[in-house]
Amino acid sequence: MRAKLFGVCALLAAGAAQGERVSEPYAKVGDWEIIAENHKECGMRRLYGSSVAEKEQALFVLYDAQRQVALLGWAMRKPPFPPLGGPIHLDLAFLKGSSMNESWGNQPFQIQKGDVDGYVATHIFAGSTDTQRILRDIASHDTVALFLGPMVMMSHRLDASDAVAKLRECASKIAAQNSVDPPQR
Repeated sequence: MRAKLFGVCALLAAGAAQGERVSEPYAKVGDWEIIAENHKECGMRRLYGSSVAEKEQALFVLYDAQRQVALLGWAMRKPPFPPLGGPIHLDLAFLKGSSMNESWGNQPFQIQKGDVDGYVATHIFAGSTDTQRILRDIASHDTVALFLGPMVMMSHRLDASDAVAKLRECASKIAAQNSVDPPQR
């Protein structure tokens, strides 16, 4: 069942409807799995298991170094809010120790239903400044949290410093390869 949850993450985030998805393992760093997706971006994902299947969740980050785009995703079996057709605005915060860094503030997350049981909430960070900042925040903080008003929707331990370094390495290799040998259309 955990593999299906990860599959939902990757399919929805990578836009698999555009063509056949090619996912290749790149590295495993702690609880994070780093993968190369479709020879154009890299991703890292981590499952937060539970003895109750409905409470299983996952975090994932996709990074395209060439386009300077990152996507932060949160996959859940049963959303803590009613799934809506449009975006839901959530406050994105990172914690280090007991201090909270609320510098991201309110961000629109797209909510999508997966092919199997579950939903995925995603937000895209575009441009070099925001893309590099979100990767730094994920690497340098202990916890990520999403709030809907005063309610905590999700809060997960990251421990992602080394995983983000591998994600950057993977994405840089793909960007270098694509700049030498551009994809054919």
